Amino acid sequence: MSSEHSRAFRILFLCLTCIGMGQSMLFAILPPAAREIGLTPFQVSTIFATSASIWVFVSPRWGRQSDFWGRRPVILIGLLGFAASMALLATMIYVGLHKLLPMAVVYPLMIASRCVFALVGSGTGPASQAYVADRTSRVERAAGVSVVNAALGLGQTIGPGTGAALAVFGLLAPLYFSSALAVFSAAMIWIFLPEDGPPIEKGSPEPARLSFRDRRVLPFLLLATSLQAVQATTSITLAFFMQDTLGLDAHQTVQYSGAGFVVLAISGLLTQLVLVQRLKPAPRTMMRAGVPLALLAFVMFLSAKSFFVYLGALSFLGAGLGLVRPGNAAGASLAVEPTEQGSVAGLTNAIGVLGNVFGPLLGTTLFEVLPQGPYILNATLMAIALVFVLTNRRLRAARA
Repeated sequence: MSSEHSRAFRILFLCLTCIGMGQSMLFAILPPAAREIGLTPFQVSTIFATSASIWVFVSPRWGRQSDFWGRRPVILIGLLGFAASMALLATMIYVGLHKLLPMAVVYPLMIASRCVFALVGSGTGPASQAYVADRTSRVERAAGVSVVNAALGLGQTIGPGTGAALAVFGLLAPLYFSSALAVFSAAMIWIFLPEDGPPIEKGSPEPARLSFRDRRVLPFLLLATSLQAVQATTSITLAFFMQDTLGLDAHQTVQYSGAGFVVLAISGLLTQLVLVQRLKPAPRTMMRAGVPLALLAFVMFLSAKSFFVYLGALSFLGAGLGLVRPGNAAGASLAVEPTEQGSVAGLTNAIGVLGNVFGPLLGTTLFEVLPQGPYILNATLMAIALVFVLTNRRLRAARA
């Protein structure tokens, strides 16, 4: 990889970290703020679910558009859309807290503010992934995609601590800060990120639109959906599961689950930023190694009653996801033509969000029936995924 590309990836890494920070700060701030306004937990969930549903359809369009406009303009538009969404949502929360408008008006405006992120901000992810694909060889592809995933993960890890520090200036200060940071990131992208022009030149024949059903990418999309559903199910039920199985009170639950999430995040980051960058394994190798680690994690969840065993399971899960997700995305990238990189990145981004929509709903429903239910489901999904990774022809061919 040339020094110019390495420098460009560092700039992109910092900007994507800012989005991860803003997202994690929002998840920490919105629930208590919404309760003060008078919104129910279900209403809060609809704010995210509505945005996610729109994201599934819009993200592939932005990815394809980056094939015609170039990556940098779409990344820039997405960052500005994220900034606008965060500022609007923070303002609507302020209006609701100070009773400047009735809740019947504030609530739909909060949904609309979040939907700005889906409509406009959903372009940053696929365009960034396609930017990396354009500038990496087939051997480097998985390591490059890992950088994109790790940037968002790093932001989500440091976001809560940053938000807590900024909260001394007011409940909404972290959200306005993340909006300003996104604008600054957009300026950095515009000034310093090199762009060679769009992959599809004007006047060139337009390639066929890449479909979810395209046989080249369908196996990768199915695997991505199961991975995201597993991660979302675990995230939404982990605190409840620990509290019930370890007999914790509310304060202990916050401490123990918080430590668990930190272990999960750090394990994934180390895997992507150290192991993958040094060894540069093929996408097929990453998937074959990562899925068994995730399966082992859920077997440990079901068989152990110790907090430290749970931490070990979360470390295996973080490492497994840290291998499979970028390996799967890189495999999908290698399966299509250079002029389709934006389109395939948009599809993989969209399908991941789809897992976020259904995973928590199914996980919480199963948990109410049986506390181990979500983890039985996750173990079953990973067992099926392992057979799929080992036997599917296209996944087996995912190598440089």
